Amino acid sequence: MAVDASGPPSGPSSPPPGGRVAAHPMGQSALAFERAPVGLAVVDGRGLLQIANLRFCALTGRSLKAMRGRSIGELLPVALAGDADEASSAWHTLELDDPAGVARELLVIVQPLDDGKSRLLTLAALDEAMAGDALTGLASVWLFQDRLVHAMERADRLDQGLALLLIELDGHEALPGRVGPVVARGLEHQVSRRIEQTFRGEDSVARLGWARWGVLIEHPVSPQSLQVAAQRFLEAMDAPFDAADRPLLLTTSIGIARYPEDGEDDEALMARAAEALSRAGKAGPGRHDFFDVRLRRHLEEQEAFRRQLLEALLAPGKHFHIVYQPQVGPLGGTCQGLEALVRWQHPRRGLLHPGDFLPEAAAMGQLIRLDRWVLERVILQHRQWREEGSTLASLGVSVNLDVAMLEQSVFDSRPLDHFLRQQAEDLSWLSLEIEGAGLMARGETHAHLLKRLGSLGVRLVADELGCDPLDLFQLSALPVGRAKVSRRLVSGLGRRPNADRTLGALASCLAALGVQAVVVGVETRAQLEAVRGLDFAAMQGNLFSPPLGVAELATWHAAQA
Repeated sequence: MAVDASGPPSGPSSPPPGGRVAAHPMGQSALAFERAPVGLAVVDGRGLLQIANLRFCALTGRSLKAMRGRSIGELLPVALAGDADEASSAWHTLELDDPAGVARELLVIVQPLDDGKSRLLTLAALDEAMAGDALTGLASVWLFQDRLVHAMERADRLDQGLALLLIELDGHEALPGRVGPVVARGLEHQVSRRIEQTFRGEDSVARLGWARWGVLIEHPVSPQSLQVAAQRFLEAMDAPFDAADRPLLLTTSIGIARYPEDGEDDEALMARAAEALSRAGKAGPGRHDFFDVRLRRHLEEQEAFRRQLLEALLAPGKHFHIVYQPQVGPLGGTCQGLEALVRWQHPRRGLLHPGDFLPEAAAMGQLIRLDRWVLERVILQHRQWREEGSTLASLGVSVNLDVAMLEQSVFDSRPLDHFLRQQAEDLSWLSLEIEGAGLMARGETHAHLLKRLGSLGVRLVADELGCDPLDLFQLSALPVGRAKVSRRLVSGLGRRPNADRTLGALASCLAALGVQAVVVGVETRAQLEAVRGLDFAAMQGNLFSPPLGVAELATWHAAQA
């Protein structure tokens, strides 16, 4: 007899007690039988008990020796609905009075044992019952814990992590009273299907008890990816459920724990996920929470930052502004050009540099929106300098662009060259800086676009060289006139072995290809002396001038004349 809480009873079943489950020589069914958190017993064709697990013995208060050969009716105060079929196994409903005097509706499977063959059939049936949940068809609580234990062992072996998500239906205690136990069971089945459809096939999903589910995720398990997975499921719960031909809105709460950060074994991880679930439920319906409170706060701050960034990108003129950093000649004197750099005036954090927000903008797919605004502002500013007769109009200006800008029809169904042609007639002063690795990877694909940009007078600059392997043959095939060496190479001067030789070799290679090299990030006199004798056409860094606003730039440039 296998007793399994499968309906909406007084509380959820929990995973088996104890630490990690070791391999058992008798197989999964025997292991699950012994370690199950509910009472399990096998009776023969006469209804007499033959074997029972430890939990069954604890429930009855008798030893297996004292119970063997006795009738189940003598051992448990049950009312069995229907007679057991002596020829086959069958499910029955029974009510069991717990010590508090509350009747619980449970399911019982009875399998008569007449001989050794029947015993083998019983173990096979028990194995099947242990593997799957009878109500939803999801993995059972025992199979889920077995998977969790093996996943932990695999994570230890591969030096990886994993995550456990506990999902619980908000207000599940009152649901059977609102809609009735039959409809409540149907709703639980619908939620199970929605969980299956939302999470990936490789994620292990199990029903752990009434209105509670577990999800095991082995990869990816970064906090950001787990948050996205949780939010995706919470959004999937927005659609109404069918409650006896009428729509019903349901919400769930999710608790998240990570291994090994939050628990060193399966019991600890389950407890931490349950604690996070409890906090999420108390915070309100449809919420998720991590066990690590600091991690949750960090993710909340990140999410708020993304929302603020998206709002700023919708009206960039109100939140962003352009500054210009001069590029000087190899002797550190005459200004040869400018690089346009974007700044964000954050409402709480103050002035932010590109490295503080561009990665987030790229992750949200919003870099094109920002790049478009920067191009428009720089072209407008250069036109204003020319109309004012400013000497700044004689300087070339370079603008950083994401390599995705080379894709066709990124600007209102217009390619980049069409967009630029509509902004200004003369673009001979404009250079576009694109990351070297991306430019070389996509240069052949966008060869026609690069040629059209060249016909407009726009020059190409390969940016951030020295960070990735450099294919000189590919670089030589591109219409690139300048290349900028990564500031990371410059920062290593005097601190890393052979940094000066690496920098010099790169400058010489670029010069041999007819590509002018620009060194970026010169901040100290020592760095200036180290690069001065190398084959660089221009230098850029705070040692010469920090990025300046338009008015400050005009003053600085006038002082250089």
